[in-house]
Amino acid sequence: MVKAEAHTEFADRRQVLWVLPPRVHAASLGFPAGTVFAGARCTMSWFRVSRGKLEYRGRITREPFRRWASSQEGVEAIARVAAGLRFSLFGRQRSARRRMWRALHDASCSRAVTTAIASEAPRYMESAAHVAYSDGLPRANIALHRLVLVPRAMIGGHARAGLFKRLNEVSDLAALDEAVRLFFFDQIVLQMDAALQKASPSPRDPVQAHNEWACVGVGQDVVWVDPVFSGPDGVGHLFLYEFPRAGITRKDRKALETAIHELSAGVTSLSKVQRHALVRTASAR
Repeated sequence: MVKAEAHTEFADRRQVLWVLPPRVHAASLGFPAGTVFAGARCTMSWFRVSRGKLEYRGRITREPFRRWASSQEGVEAIARVAAGLRFSLFGRQRSARRRMWRALHDASCSRAVTTAIASEAPRYMESAAHVAYSDGLPRANIALHRLVLVPRAMIGGHARAGLFKRLNEVSDLAALDEAVRLFFFDQIVLQMDAALQKASPSPRDPVQAHNEWACVGVGQDVVWVDPVFSGPDGVGHLFLYEFPRAGITRKDRKALETAIHELSAGVTSLSKVQRHALVRTASAR
């Protein structure tokens, strides 16, 4: 008999210090102001899901850099670099912007950097699986295996911490302007997340995470953390399921689909304060 009892836990029994992940910008992925997923521009993603696995396409595209260059952080970084340039026939601002992009593009094409970025895709999914073990997250049991709703804010924060440390150690990236390097690292996380969202995982078409864990669904409308402070990571969540080694039956898959629907309805009914408290508590454990 299949058991699909969804239950939501959150506690506010103690005050905890929860540090939000570095602020990220929806504009860098082409999302309109105030939204996270709607209306994304049709540009080539740096990552894709192929045969149930997240993977790097092998090259970066310029459009995210263009959008970053128009943001406050980008404009300030370009102005700083331009101030150190001598006269340029086409203007120091334009020259600085072109130099910064060329340096980033050339570095990204090196074997060391390409290999390093490719290795981040499975690590990102591993981060999602790791966060699924956090106590206090909404969960259900399907055929004696766990289904966990994981807010994207928690995955993004965990993934960034490791990625920034590893890529900062890649020598081919050391010469990049610091602002460009930070943009690049953050954009890698955003691009992996966007590719996973675009793939629309489901119990029938899961995306492998780590060991038996796989992503079987995404939610895009629930606000967990104020996006003003957390960027697009503050909205939406993933559903991670611990698949049995022998696979699941058709009956279990139907139960899994039902449980996903019930968990979605459950968190939608929570207030913003309750959802924020849930993330704070789960992040502290």
